[in-house]
Amino acid sequence: MDVSKTLEIYASYAGAAYYINDTWTCIPECQNPDTNGTVVDYTWDIGVITSNGYIAHNPAKKVIVVSFRGTYEQGDWIQDFTLTHTPWPQEITGSSVVTGFYAGYIVAKPLVIQNALEVATRYPDYTIIAVGHSLGASRAAMFVADFALHYPELRHRLQLFTYGQAKCANQVFADFMNGLNIPIIRVVNKGDIAPHLPNDDPTLVQFGTEVWYTPTNNTVICSSGDYSRCSDSVLQSALNTDDHSTYPGL
Repeated sequence: MDVSKTLEIYASYAGAAYYINDTWTCIPECQNPDTNGTVVDYTWDIGVITSNGYIAHNPAKKVIVVSFRGTYEQGDWIQDFTLTHTPWPQEITGSSVVTGFYAGYIVAKPLVIQNALEVATRYPDYTIIAVGHSLGASRAAMFVADFALHYPELRHRLQLFTYGQAKCANQVFADFMNGLNIPIIRVVNKGDIAPHLPNDDPTLVQFGTEVWYTPTNNTVICSSGDYSRCSDSVLQSALNTDDHSTYPGL
């Protein structure tokens, strides 16, 4: 399967978190033929500190998907703009993450981790793929960090695909993620402004391999840490919000 098609499949899984219910029937993301046969195992909808998503598996592809919803309602916007830092995870000295992104992950963590572990145990030969768009991208990254720390024996099964992910953590966290030696794919669409935010805190950085869809519809891949040929090459004046919601497959 080519890279573009793979990225579109996991974009569909990320987008489905906006509309998911107990069956794989959402429109349009669940209609992607490459997701046919997906079975929803668990959903969460937490309203005090908003957090939503689902866990599903696909027997044909032998994958388990843990998907976090992005910004959708007022509570999500509040978290988007809560930009202080929280020291986390405690196991990584000096690591910190953006408080608003963290709040929606940590409130769902007990049930998400428990259910992800249960599904992973039930299907021991399946890859565990965390996905998310926008706010959900940062939470998917935190899930991967958390799961890898607490279940190192399952680390080799983890992968992360994010779309429009903001800068959610400092360099210590980024170094930990890059050091996991698992596929961490961060997709950026053209001039999407979100991956450049927050733009007034130089301690926050990106991580993973960036796949950039250029304004001329080409694809450029940049390795961890050096994104100068990818979305960092976009002029400040060309950054926009429209590209945030038009990822292929989403």
